[in-house]
Amino acid sequence: MTRAAEHAAALLERQHRRIQALLTDVRFGRDRAPAFAKLVRLIVAHESVEQSLVYPIAHPPSDAAMQTRRGEQQQLLRVLAELYDLGVQNPEFDRKFAQFTDLMSTHLTHQDLRELPLVRNCASPAYAARITAAVELVETFACVHRPLEPEPHRAVPPLPLFSRLCAAVNAATNPSRKGALRT
Repeated sequence: MTRAAEHAAALLERQHRRIQALLTDVRFGRDRAPAFAKLVRLIVAHESVEQSLVYPIAHPPSDAAMQTRRGEQQQLLRVLAELYDLGVQNPEFDRKFAQFTDLMSTHLTHQDLRELPLVRNCASPAYAARITAAVELVETFACVHRPLEPEPHRAVPPLPLFSRLCAAVNAATNPSRKGALRT
């Protein structure tokens, strides 16, 4: 394990903990709309890095586990988009959000147990640096740490944002996977 790989995995784990905290804030907090807006941006930012850089290092493209993670990810994004369309004031939101919380928690646990150890142990220093740069890029682009203006409490549509962030990660990082694994 290199220091760069540990740092990249730690950034992703930090995002996992922030996602879990925001899930709780949305479910039980008083200011649900701003918490949901932050949650949407953070999940979309996080998942764009995973799709672009973490899954390829964790699994070969034809691997069944990679297809499972991507399937989970697509399901999560679809449900997140449905929640976005409903809005936190909709009577159906709480029931659907509880289901989403369970799905997201399971997904994060799989990542903690399967993908992040592979990032720590298999990512070359250069590839780990790309993951770190991508995390920083998407957090800045998605305004994860500050509200969007002029409507700070309105979530942005998750699916278009996900597409834009994936494109940004792919453009900003080396599209070649050479040097991804330590030899």
